Amino acid sequence: MSESSATEEDSSHPWDQPIPESEVTPEDSFEEKPAPPKTQWKASLLPLLVAATGLGVVVFCSTLYFLTRPCVIGKCSIIPEAEKLTQKSTQTLQKPESGKAVLEAQAELQQAIGLLETIPPWSSHRTQAQELIQTYQAQAETVDEIVNALKTAARAGYESQNPPHSVSEWIEIQALWREAIAQLEQLPTDSKFHPLAQQKIKAYKTNLAEINQRLLKERQSQGSLEAAKQAAQMAEARQGIAQSLPDWQIAHATWQTAMKRLREIPQGTTAYQEAQQLSALYLPKLAKARDRKTQEQIAANAYNQGVRLAQLATDAQAENQWSAALVHWRNALTYAKQVPSNTYYYGKAQALVKPYQDALRQAQSQLQIAVKVQQARSDLNQTCSGKIQVCSYTIDKKVIKVRLTPAYVQTIRQRANSAQAKGESQVHAGIVNHILTLEKALKVISNNAAIPLELYSADGVLIQTHTPIQ
Repeated sequence: MSESSATEEDSSHPWDQPIPESEVTPEDSFEEKPAPPKTQWKASLLPLLVAATGLGVVVFCSTLYFLTRPCVIGKCSIIPEAEKLTQKSTQTLQKPESGKAVLEAQAELQQAIGLLETIPPWSSHRTQAQELIQTYQAQAETVDEIVNALKTAARAGYESQNPPHSVSEWIEIQALWREAIAQLEQLPTDSKFHPLAQQKIKAYKTNLAEINQRLLKERQSQGSLEAAKQAAQMAEARQGIAQSLPDWQIAHATWQTAMKRLREIPQGTTAYQEAQQLSALYLPKLAKARDRKTQEQIAANAYNQGVRLAQLATDAQAENQWSAALVHWRNALTYAKQVPSNTYYYGKAQALVKPYQDALRQAQSQLQIAVKVQQARSDLNQTCSGKIQVCSYTIDKKVIKVRLTPAYVQTIRQRANSAQAKGESQVHAGIVNHILTLEKALKVISNNAAIPLELYSADGVLIQTHTPIQ
């Protein structure tokens, strides 16, 4: 305290009041008198009194503070209250109804610790409080671990909502469940919360198994989607250069592979919606490849069948089986004309149409000749037969050679000589008529067959020739 301030405080003392003006003499107004000794003593004692008063107030307040702290005087109610909160917290954690209940139990345990920490060191209950604090703090650490695991699990459950999720998201959720399980597995087996931890671990492992399945399904669906896209790209490339039936078969099979991969993608995956869109895009292309493959199959079948029948016709011709050759050529031509346009075999089939038509006409002509030859052979058999064999013959498509038999010639000669010797003119005329009839019959046969005829005597001398009438 400064001297000036002390003087100001002391100026209000009655002793320090100025003398009244009426009592001042002229001499006194010009002389300064020294302060009385008693007033100076009081001024120097006053700071000590003030300091002592302040010290007393401080001591009083401190004593009052120390004595009013919890559990200093009288019965300590904080310890039972803390024990009650701890027991309640423990009971809740044994079988919590919800995550909120666990958080409330944690708060109750922290509240109990906070109450015990308010007991001052000078309290007789301080030692007991510190022991309980250590016990409760160890228990609180365990509860914190459980709460952290529950929060991690809650986050995993929250992140799992509203599927589908991507592979990376499922991996993150998987990691959260694993972390929650690992946190609970770190609890000692002798912990009073061990049953709760085991219960949660069992539930979390079930959830983790479900997440693993979801992750596997998501990975597989992504793989199937990628495989479908790759197959579709390959199918489009193959379809762009496809010409023959094998080309279109491969293109169609590749489109089928793409569609199969899309059908493998289940609902509940991120790839499902895209798979449906791609399926709608790929189906028309698959149908186009299928239709073209069918057309090429029809074309290939028709072409190959035509070629096969043409070979059969050629073989029949080689054996002069013109009737069979005619049928084969006709069918071969039909198949060649059935090859659809805009197919790989269409150009090849068109190149076969004219040769097959020519072969068919030739077969028809040869068949007609064969029929005539057959008919001529039948007529010759009838003409040359009798009680006495009249003639023998050979026939092909170029010439008919008829040779009178020695027996027939001898018989005719004998009858003619006998009739001439006996003057039997009618018999002789009949012999001449018979020879003319034979000649006429042979000419008719030649004309019908459109094959020249040569008539030979029994000794092989050419007697007569006949050119058929055109």
